[in-house]
Amino acid sequence: MRSYRLVQSPYGLLFHPAKGGVLRQSLVCITREMVAGVFDSQLRGRKDLTVCFTGHRVIPANEVCRLSARLDALLEHLYQRGYRDFISGAALGFDLLCAERVIALKNRHADAMLQLAIPCSTQADRWPAVDCARYEQILYNADCTHVLSREYYAGCMHVRNRFMVDRSSLCLCYLTHHRGGTMSTVAYAMEQGCPVLNVAMEDACEAFMRE
Repeated sequence: MRSYRLVQSPYGLLFHPAKGGVLRQSLVCITREMVAGVFDSQLRGRKDLTVCFTGHRVIPANEVCRLSARLDALLEHLYQRGYRDFISGAALGFDLLCAERVIALKNRHADAMLQLAIPCSTQADRWPAVDCARYEQILYNADCTHVLSREYYAGCMHVRNRFMVDRSSLCLCYLTHHRGGTMSTVAYAMEQGCPVLNVAMEDACEAFMRE
């Protein structure tokens, strides 16, 4: 059976013969669902449609509800602007919160995707039971999980942070003090030309959503 490659052109959708085409069906078998599926698969992993998160491990208790609502509004805004992939490091604090808000987004939009970048397989070994339960639920609901190392080693968190930034075109951070891993990740994102939005700054978020 001959294979065809789906091509977007100024004149509409075209099907070109291809040895390793995405659609391995004859033209008479191509359905509307296949065409939609091809374009959906082409969106996956695109850096220009991907957002990553970085933030502190401790969030003041009185900030969690407001921060969650702000994240929900931002994620919906980003989805409407075409972003589809969201990468979380699934660490304690802001990372877990962001992953949970992306799962909520996925419940509203089936084509939103949650990726996890795990620095080492032992990341949650010493976490409190309640956080381990959240972590397991997030792992279960993730669309893709990257485990970058089997064991912990000095610097594995920095490797994870750079892994996320290198695959994203926007970084959402929760930055309230200029030290630690969050600050270094934000600095790296800026060095790489990846825009950063600080979710801790309500005015900046509102201005961003008005653009």
